[in-house]
Amino acid sequence: MPEASNEAQCFYQNLVDIGFGEDMIARCVLLKKQGRSRELLIALQGGRRTLLANIHTEQKKLDNLDYLIYQLNKKGGTA
Repeated sequence: MPEASNEAQCFYQNLVDIGFGEDMIARCVLLKKQGRSRELLIALQGGRRTLLANIHTEQKKLDNLDYLIYQLNKKGGTA
């Protein structure tokens, strides 16, 4: 478990690792620093919804690609 002095650094690094943009990171860091936990939770939940929507979008692309590969294999690899 990180030391208390590293808590802010760990929180920041987690936001970076999640892929949040600079504005979102700055907002979350400020809300945490100000102790505005409820607003921070709402912001993080919004970020989660965005990430999940991106996952669904990418999954649909993957499904489409898999279908094209399937169709080509079904036809013996000829286009």
